[in-house]
Amino acid sequence: MDPVSLDLAVMVFDHTEGAERAYSDVPGEVGGVAWAQEVAFVEHHRHDRIVVRGEFGGRYIDVDDDQDFLGRRTVEGALTGAVAGAVFGPPGFAAGLVGGGVVGSVSEERSGPKLRSAFFDEVRSDVPEGCSAIILLAAPEHVDAMVAALEGKHGRLARRTLTPEDAQALEDAVSGSPPAAPPAGA
Repeated sequence: MDPVSLDLAVMVFDHTEGAERAYSDVPGEVGGVAWAQEVAFVEHHRHDRIVVRGEFGGRYIDVDDDQDFLGRRTVEGALTGAVAGAVFGPPGFAAGLVGGGVVGSVSEERSGPKLRSAFFDEVRSDVPEGCSAIILLAAPEHVDAMVAALEGKHGRLARRTLTPEDAQALEDAVSGSPPAAPPAGA
């Protein structure tokens, strides 16, 4: 993608299912249209939990920023805590197991993908809790087509032309996700 000419559009809808509902209401207008294959759907749930699925920056993302962080560090922390706590008997073993697991989980989260930073910060700033959105990072003409297709669907548009640095930061934030599949026939 050419970072010089990218717009970020966030079309926000009331309710966590509002964006998908609005998108499904325009099937005749989205078939075979470039922007329709470049969007991702955001749901901003209670307790500040965000779920994003779809294409963004040429990558397919399916993430929940409130995922449980269970991995090698969580297990190592739990085992280390359990061994250290065993000195104090069964209650110490249990407390060490839980405490070590929590410390390991925090370490796991901090070592995880940076998607949690720039990308989710951008989403949080535009999509209020209890709402959903269709997001598109694309050439201005693709954004214009999306906005026109969703006109009258009661969405609120937040749109900005990105600097090359801003576009690169958002693309870097999702770089660990798999590449999006090319459109059929491409």
